[in-house]
Amino acid sequence: MRICERQGRLQAGAIKFYGDSVTCQRGQSAGRWCVLAILAAAAGLAGWAQSAAGDQFSDLLKQGFQLHQQARFAEAIPILERARRLDPEDYFVNLLLGIDLLRTGKPADAVPRLQLAARARPGEEFPEDYLGEAEAGLGEYALAAEAYQQAVVRGHGSEQALEAWAGFALERFRGLGAGLRESQQGIATARRLQDAAAKPLTAQSCQGPIALLERRLAVKREGPDVEAAYKLSICYAVEAGKAAEGLQASGDDMAAVHRVRGDVLLRLKEDAGAAEAEYRQAIAIRPGDPALLERLAEAQMSAGDTEGARQSALAALAIDPHRRQAMRTLASLAIDNREYDKALPWLRQLAGEAPGDLTVQVELGKALAGTGDAREALHQLSGALAAGYPDEKGALHALEGRQLRILGRDADAVKAEAEARRLSDAYQARAAGGAHGNPDEQR
Repeated sequence: MRICERQGRLQAGAIKFYGDSVTCQRGQSAGRWCVLAILAAAAGLAGWAQSAAGDQFSDLLKQGFQLHQQARFAEAIPILERARRLDPEDYFVNLLLGIDLLRTGKPADAVPRLQLAARARPGEEFPEDYLGEAEAGLGEYALAAEAYQQAVVRGHGSEQALEAWAGFALERFRGLGAGLRESQQGIATARRLQDAAAKPLTAQSCQGPIALLERRLAVKREGPDVEAAYKLSICYAVEAGKAAEGLQASGDDMAAVHRVRGDVLLRLKEDAGAAEAEYRQAIAIRPGDPALLERLAEAQMSAGDTEGARQSALAALAIDPHRRQAMRTLASLAIDNREYDKALPWLRQLAGEAPGDLTVQVELGKALAGTGDAREALHQLSGALAAGYPDEKGALHALEGRQLRILGRDADAVKAEAEARRLSDAYQARAAGGAHGNPDEQR
């Protein structure tokens, strides 16, 4: 069902229950949030009237939904929890509660609620869509990919599902590329990947399934599996291209088309200027959409417009204070200016909302070290290294050693410094050997 047809039916059902008070938030008339809000009102009508607790459940659910619609997610949660205790298996209360927990930075708590909603209505795409977002926030990328792909299947290729899947695929492509650049071997592979991404996506093929490749990549090894990361990145690029073609073919939601085009240009093609132009066209259609403002900020930062990036990121957070990429942008801008104290609030919030993101943990540790908080910096750095964050050049172990010295733990500092030298020496040896190795690996 096309978006306009779906919204027409759902809007009618929502107005029947709520009257004309059901409206979409600023600029989100074609976005998944608005479609979900209308679906929520329409889909719940029959169930609310027949619930086990009758009017009490109905009243609580209505209150929770109204707060959700106003983006007052933290206030909605306790009300929705009361409703869930009256009817623990209800589809809509679990769906709403899962979304609101996700929007308040609690992805781990959101997962079981969204899983239950997905089981309750196997034909609905929305639980899987948000479940993918929650799993990604926890660093469970295989589960996230499965959820997003299931949303596309359930939604029969709806624009909302395709847009969400493309967004995840392109963000994961960016993350994998960043991870590759953390090692000498990975740098060469990242160059291969960028060369491949510059070619038409139709010329690429995925050696999937993606979830299986994600699980293989997640297996603990002594060093990063750069070839697995390369294959997985190609798969995400191919899938993003297919989703973009699907959005283009439908043509109903041009804001989504421009957004995905911008994502492709920014993350695959590394053309920040062209990406910015696409995002601005999307914003002209959906003014005030925080996801678009967030992406515009990222493109502006990549293009060197730091003040524009800051303003766009702040505008996104003023509408939705949980936009992670906007927080990343503001933290990066502050760190680039060595204003570590200004980066800390954003990094702390990111660490709380995406506990599985070791990169955030490392950046938080570096910023804390920059502000002189050696104890907390050490806690963050040591935790990330223990969890397997790569430190091929030894720089993080060296920073860890400096924090240990500040804290007077000289014996531990000696060990960290020795490990830093070992890693650095090994890296230099590989770099020197690589200079005389296979020329294809040096491209």
